[in-house]
Amino acid sequence: MVEQYASIMKNDVWEIVSRPEGKSMVTSKWLYKIKYVADSSIEKCKAWFVARGFSLVKGVYYEETFTLVAQYTSIRSAISIAIEMGWKIHQIDVKATFSNSIIQEKVYIEQPQGFQVHGRESHVCRLKKAHYGLKQASRSWYSWRDAYLQQLGYRNSVADPNLYYIVVGEDPLILVLYLDDLFITGANIPMRFHMEDYRPMSTPMITS
Repeated sequence: MVEQYASIMKNDVWEIVSRPEGKSMVTSKWLYKIKYVADSSIEKCKAWFVARGFSLVKGVYYEETFTLVAQYTSIRSAISIAIEMGWKIHQIDVKATFSNSIIQEKVYIEQPQGFQVHGRESHVCRLKKAHYGLKQASRSWYSWRDAYLQQLGYRNSVADPNLYYIVVGEDPLILVLYLDDLFITGANIPMRFHMEDYRPMSTPMITS
């Protein structure tokens, strides 16, 4: 819980403000999950602070919710090309995914239980960025990372908007984005493509 709260503060997800009159408040809760490894031993315990977004009204607190997801054929094709060319495959898990995308709507949620600001316990959080549980969170993340990747020079595939590619010098890079996971292949050094801040994972991964 401390790690989750610290991540929220680091990403400047909200600001603490007085409870506004006449505004609906989104309730919140903590979710807990135990992550296991292949031998059934506990790897770590995780906690997420989420908004109960089911109370949000469309047209008032959000508009579009639809977001594109990479096709499995794109992932399989990228892996096949990597094997044929002898390229390494990197899987990257984007940490605190939704905290990277800004929302335009004014949304207020309760402060996290156990982490209320001293002396301002009656105050609420006004969201600056998308947060888990919001209806528009996935759409905001998609819009933000699509604009960011194109700003870096990546281009979308006509067949799949979540399949990106770029060539720097003679080095090609293929990137497939599936929710908060990225599959990258082609280049030998991910840092050349501004991916040094992401958390890499070994491939192939442990099943399930």
